[in-house]
Amino acid sequence: MSRLEERYRFVLRLLPAAYRQEWEDDMVAAFLESMDTGDSETTAYVTDYGRPSLSEVASIVSLAVRLRLGGADAPPRSFAWGQAVRLATLMAMLAQAVMVTASIAVTLWLSGKIAWLPAPALEWPLSPPSNIWHTAWNLAGYAWLPAYIALVLGHRRVAQAVALLAIVPPAITTAVEQATGDVPLSVSPWAMWLIDVFLLLGMAAFHHGAPPVSRRPWLLALPIGILLVPVPLFTIQATTPALRLLDWPGLSCAAVTAAMVVHLAVRVSRRPSHTLPWSLALTLLAATTLALRIATLPDYSDQAQRATLATIASVQVIAVLAVGVPVAVLAIRALRRLPSVPTVAPRPTTPT
Repeated sequence: MSRLEERYRFVLRLLPAAYRQEWEDDMVAAFLESMDTGDSETTAYVTDYGRPSLSEVASIVSLAVRLRLGGADAPPRSFAWGQAVRLATLMAMLAQAVMVTASIAVTLWLSGKIAWLPAPALEWPLSPPSNIWHTAWNLAGYAWLPAYIALVLGHRRVAQAVALLAIVPPAITTAVEQATGDVPLSVSPWAMWLIDVFLLLGMAAFHHGAPPVSRRPWLLALPIGILLVPVPLFTIQATTPALRLLDWPGLSCAAVTAAMVVHLAVRVSRRPSHTLPWSLALTLLAATTLALRIATLPDYSDQAQRATLATIASVQVIAVLAVGVPVAVLAIRALRRLPSVPTVAPRPTTPT
């Protein structure tokens, strides 16, 4: 076996085992044939030192995503995982869209343009952007709203392109500020930026074989979420000093815990197979939220109320685990009961 073939077979490990068992030899033969230049010396050099091209690797990664996160015609387990990733991505992007949309109302409130709300406390001043990077950060955050709408309407590539606008400027801003010493080094912005990157990758599950998103409920969830969650939350935080200790990871823990409690209550009256994708999706969100909460704990070390903040964070971790573990156990049990059917897909082609 040549080095080129070894490297190509290594990339093929991304594919499910059942799929490789059926198509691996054919894919390898087609790939090696496409690398034949017609000149014996050049072909020998490519065989020893060549590597699969980026386009070839990208096509295999795309195929692996379609097979492991299957659509309506996929095996039951692949379809369940695909639905779980799609639901988790939609819920997380909905939360992003709700919060950035509500931040417009909060900005108007802080600037005194919403007279019927209580006046903001003195420690909640509205500070204008100090430089172009802060302006880019503020504008980039609003990109999650059109990205969410585009994804719900079925325009995945548009949603991914718009989401990049919400991911790149904050990363550059954070790097510049922490490198120049304008802000202290902290984990929180990078942890939340990593979550945004996971959302961008999660959009790959909305491939052409995936079932279309139910537009009506997901579009209605946006205004309902704004009215029920962020606007009252910011208003209560403005009038209740104790609630100002809740940061974004803490609010995420509270939201995911509440969603899992509702899911457990609804699951009692429904068949486990119908609720399995939601159970898996909430398990993914719980694990992500828990990791975010734990990763951001070191940032409390320099806070004046670090003992109180650490206690609140511990309660949040316990709450997520207390509800998340039963949801995960139920999801795993339901997943194991699904038949494991070998993946069947059209014969792959290798670009020449």
